[in-house]
Amino acid sequence: MVKLFKIVGKRWYFLLLAVVAIICQCWFQLNLPEFMGNIQTIITYKPNLPELVGQILPIPVTLSNPLSNQIVEITHYLSQDELISLILGQGGWMILCCVIILFCAFCQFYGASTVGAYVGKELRREIYSKVNTLSLADYNKFGTATLITRTTNDIEQIKNYVIMFIRMIVMSPTYMIIALIKTLSLQDPGPKLSIVLAITIPIILAIMIIIFVFAMPLFKQMQSRIDDVTVVLRENLTGIRVIRAYNQQETETEKFDKVNTNLKNIIVKSGRIMSVANPFIQIIFNFAFICIYAFGFYLLTEIQGSNLNDFTLTISTQVSIIAVVAQYSMQIMNSFLMLAMIIAMIPQAAASYKRVYEIINTKTSINDREAREYAVEQYELHLQRLEFRFKEIYKEKHNGNVFSYSLLKDKYEKMNEEEKENDPQYKDFIEYTNIRKDRENIIKSLKDETSDEYINIIGKDFNKLEQHGVIEFKDVTFQYPDANTPTVMNISFKTKPGSTTAIIGSTGSGKSTLINLIPRFYDATSGQVLFDGVDIKKIPQKILRDHVGFVPQSAVLFTGTIKENICYGKNDATDEEVKEALSVAQASNFVSKLPDQLETFVSQGGKNFSGGQKQRLSIARCLVRKPEIYVFDDSFSALDFKTDAQLRAALKNYTKDASVIVVAQRVSSILDADNIIVLNEGKCVGQGTHAELLKTCPVYQDIVRSQLDPEEVEKTIKLNKQAAMEGGNN
Repeated sequence: MVKLFKIVGKRWYFLLLAVVAIICQCWFQLNLPEFMGNIQTIITYKPNLPELVGQILPIPVTLSNPLSNQIVEITHYLSQDELISLILGQGGWMILCCVIILFCAFCQFYGASTVGAYVGKELRREIYSKVNTLSLADYNKFGTATLITRTTNDIEQIKNYVIMFIRMIVMSPTYMIIALIKTLSLQDPGPKLSIVLAITIPIILAIMIIIFVFAMPLFKQMQSRIDDVTVVLRENLTGIRVIRAYNQQETETEKFDKVNTNLKNIIVKSGRIMSVANPFIQIIFNFAFICIYAFGFYLLTEIQGSNLNDFTLTISTQVSIIAVVAQYSMQIMNSFLMLAMIIAMIPQAAASYKRVYEIINTKTSINDREAREYAVEQYELHLQRLEFRFKEIYKEKHNGNVFSYSLLKDKYEKMNEEEKENDPQYKDFIEYTNIRKDRENIIKSLKDETSDEYINIIGKDFNKLEQHGVIEFKDVTFQYPDANTPTVMNISFKTKPGSTTAIIGSTGSGKSTLINLIPRFYDATSGQVLFDGVDIKKIPQKILRDHVGFVPQSAVLFTGTIKENICYGKNDATDEEVKEALSVAQASNFVSKLPDQLETFVSQGGKNFSGGQKQRLSIARCLVRKPEIYVFDDSFSALDFKTDAQLRAALKNYTKDASVIVVAQRVSSILDADNIIVLNEGKCVGQGTHAELLKTCPVYQDIVRSQLDPEEVEKTIKLNKQAAMEGGNN
C-alpha cells in the first residue's frame, strides 16, 4: 500500500482540496439539525391565547447561531410577525448552509475523482512499462488474458476504491466526531441519550468485521474468475473463423457458459454475504432511533412544572432537544454506514491491488545486470589507460619525476592558494583529481539501476569493435522454465557478414527457439551466444536490438498507415528509404496500386491485407532499419515460389554487408544459403551447403525428398538464377 500512497501523494493538493471540502461539508451539514431545533423551539413560544402575546416568560429561552455566534433571547410570548421573522432568519441560515454544502460537495468530489483518475493512469502506465520489459518466459507465466484484466478491471477497482476511500474515510470520522461533540454539548437530556450510541456502535463494528472475514476470500476468487472469462472470450474472438468453420459454436458457448456461471456463482455468493450488512445496519439504525425517543420520553416523565404553561414550555423544549439528538444520532449511524461501505470494498480492492502489484513487482528474468558489470569493467580499463597516459606525459614534463598523488596531496594541504598557483605541478594535480572525481561519479552512475549511463559506455566501445555482424553460438542449450527436457542442445555455429545462414528442420525441432536467443527474448540455459565477439548478456538489450532486424513467424502489423508501420523499424526513415525497403521486400508493386499508397490505413492486426502482403510489409519494416544482423523466422512461407526467389535475390545485394539468418520450412528457400543448419529433436544433425548436406546428412536428404523431386530441384535452381539476373526487381 505504501507505493499506492506515494502515487496519491504526487497529487497532494487535490487530496488537500478534497479533505478540506469534506470537513467543511460535514460541519455545515451538522449545523442544520441545530437550526431545525431552533425553529421547533420558536414555534413552541407562539401562545394559544391572543391575550398571552407579549407577556413575560417565567424562564427566558436562548437560541444560538452556530455560524455567526449570534444569540437570540426570547423573553416573552411571540406575536405572529415576530414568529415569522425569527423562523425566516433561521431558515435563511439553513439555505446558506445548503448552498455551501453543495459547493463543498462539488469540490470534494472533484478533488477525490482527480486523485483517483491519476492513480488509475499511473498504475496503467506502470503495468504497461513493466509488461514491455518482461521476458517472454515472464509474459507467458501471466498470459495475455490476465494482463488485460489486471490492466483494466483490477485498476478500475483500485481507482474507484481510492475515490470512495478519500471521501468516506474523512467524512465518516468527521461526521462522527462533530456529531458526538454537538450531542454532548446539548442541554439535558442530550448527553444522557448518547448512552444509546455507546450500545449500538460496537454492534455495528462487530457486524462489519464478521462480514469482512467471510467476504475477503470470495472477492479474491472473483478476480480469478474474471480472468477465466477473459481467456475464453479472447480465444473465441481470435479464433472465430475456425470455430465457425468446424461448427463449434455450441461447444464454445457451453465453455463460455461454464466460466460465466462460475463467475456468477461467486458474485451471488459474495453479494449474499454483503447484502446482510445493509439490512442489519438499517435495523440497528431504526432500533437506535426508537430507543432515543423512548428513552427521551421516559426522561420527560420526570419533569415537573409550577403551572401548566411552564410545564408545556419545558416539555416542548425537551422534545426539540430529543429531535436534534435523534438527527445527530442518525448522522453518526450514517458515518458508520460509510465506514461499512469502505470496509466492504476492501476485500475486492485488496485482491485487485495484489494482482496489479504482482506484475509491477515482477523482476524480469532478462535484465542488463551483466551489462552493467561489463560497463564498469570497460570503464575501469579506460581509466587505467587514461591514468597510464597521464603519468607518462607527467614524467616527460617534469624531468622523469614519477607522479604520486598522495605525496602531492600532502604537499598542497600545507600551501596557501598563491603558493599552489605558482607551483608547476599543481595544474597536473588538479587534472588528476578531476579524473578521480569523474571516476567516482560515473562508477556510481553505472551501478545505479535507474541510470542509462552504462548504455552510453558500452555503445562507444561496441562501435569500436573490429568485427561487425557476427553471431556465434557456442555449445548452446536451452530449456523452457516449465519443460522437463531441453528444446535445443549443444548448438554451435558462426555467421559472417555477407553470408546467409539457414536453419531447417521438422516442426518442433527448435528452429524458432534457437533464433529467439539472438535478440534475448530468452537466455540460453548453458553455453554462450556471442555478438561481434561479446557475450550478448554483456550487451544492453537496447544496443543489441538496435543492431538486429527481426521478422517474426507471424506477421504483425499495427494500426496506422503503411508508412508508419515501415518506420516502426526506423523512426527517421525518409520516403526514399521506405520505398527502397518496399521494393526489396517485393511489396512496392501492390502498395503503388493502393489509392493512398504509403498513407493507406492499416486496420488492427493488418486484417485488410492478405497473409503474403502482411509478410512483405513486415520484411520491409526490418529492411529499412539496415541492421548488422537480419533474422527471418519462416518469414517467406506465405509467398509464392516466384516472389520468394525474387525477394531472396534482392536481399543478396541489399544485405551484402550484414549477416542473414533464415528459418525455413521449404528447401527451395535455402538452396543457395552459404551454411545450412539441420535440426532434429533439438540437436544439430548436419551443417554445410545444400550440396554437402545431400551427401552427408540423412535427415536433410529426407526433407529434400519429401518436398522436391530432382526435376523440381533443377527448376528451383533455374528460377533462383533467373531472379538473381533480374536483380530481384518486382
